[in-house]
Amino acid sequence: MKIFGHHTRIFALLLLSVFSVSPAIGLDAGAFCGFRYGPNLSWSIMGNTPFVWGQWLPQLDGGLHYTWLEPIAPINYGEMMGKNPTYLKMDAALELSPFYAGYQAGLGIRPFKTNPQVEVDATYWSFFYLKSNLEMVTADMAGGGQIADTWNADYIVDNVWGGDDDFDYGQFFDISVIVEYYFPKASMIGLNMHYILTDISTDFDGKSYDYKINIPVFSRDFILDFELYGMIIFNQNIAAVYETSYYRTGMLKEENTVEKEALKYMMVKAGPHFSWNNGLHNVTFELGFWKRLEDHFYKGSIAQEFIVQLKYQGYFSFPIHQNVR
Repeated sequence: MKIFGHHTRIFALLLLSVFSVSPAIGLDAGAFCGFRYGPNLSWSIMGNTPFVWGQWLPQLDGGLHYTWLEPIAPINYGEMMGKNPTYLKMDAALELSPFYAGYQAGLGIRPFKTNPQVEVDATYWSFFYLKSNLEMVTADMAGGGQIADTWNADYIVDNVWGGDDDFDYGQFFDISVIVEYYFPKASMIGLNMHYILTDISTDFDGKSYDYKINIPVFSRDFILDFELYGMIIFNQNIAAVYETSYYRTGMLKEENTVEKEALKYMMVKAGPHFSWNNGLHNVTFELGFWKRLEDHFYKGSIAQEFIVQLKYQGYFSFPIHQNVR
């Protein structure tokens, strides 16, 4: 790996990652404090990095996200959500990152004022790879660790934004089911289950990379994402959050030939969450650990599996907001 090229591309990643929003993957801790019925417009900046550079590709992104919560119960616009909220949800976002640009749109419903609650969401995500679609090894036919050779930060940074790369088009279809239980003092625990279909146009043999969850995918693939998360609230400004995630892609086999293995890993993150100004500003700091579930996919020290993540999320105030006028 060329040292100068490596640092130049990382610096470009830091500069360009200003506005990007992902599909609804991962814990949105700020939503528990900042969401109000009616319009919600937020922007966020999130970054994470491993303790030691190696397999994990550092992530840095920001977001501009609009959400409308239409109350099902007789509640006025602008009121903060209480326990066991019910609503119709409409999402929209414009996205830009160093690797892709596009938009997302989604609908959701949380119809029952019960505890635990159930929510169903459907999200469509359309984007262009910005000369950053990579052909990945997705089946270790030779048994020599080929997947580990490409599924790492050095390979991706050295090969992204090459002169021969195209502006490939991709789209995701994300169906998710959320189950959340609220404790008496507003602390909660939740389970979010995603089934995501990928459709990516490429000039090579359909082997691409999903930069948001750091995993290779086929041009037509599926991603299973199971997230167990929770928030322990100490007062109106301080809470603790934790989240565990399991990601798995599909397997492709033609007769006796494995075209693509099912790649998978798990991640655990936890840390403090701070909010102020009636939830309009939120900061979450988390320490985490991730682990590939197939040892022959991984070549590196255990220090490469620890990550640290910081996220800021701010909400714009609307005139109808009841407690911030």
